[in-house]
Amino acid sequence: MKTGHQLVEDSDFEEAKKMGYFVRAYQGNITIYPPGKITGFSNDHIAIDEKRVFRDANHFEIVDPPKSSKK
Repeated sequence: MKTGHQLVEDSDFEEAKKMGYFVRAYQGNITIYPPGKITGFSNDHIAIDEKRVFRDANHFEIVDPPKSSKK
């Protein structure tokens, strides 16, 4: 999976969770939560860093990991 890949199927969410990809949930152009890792999912929700968002009301995509403050 690459940055910008939209997650739709259960297999997409399972792979993103397994591989530790950072995911953002958004509605239109508005990000609902800061990007984070998938911690769980079901038929009706996706949990990103333990915060549940409704699966039907949002879109989900792979994003780059946040820049580290350590150099």
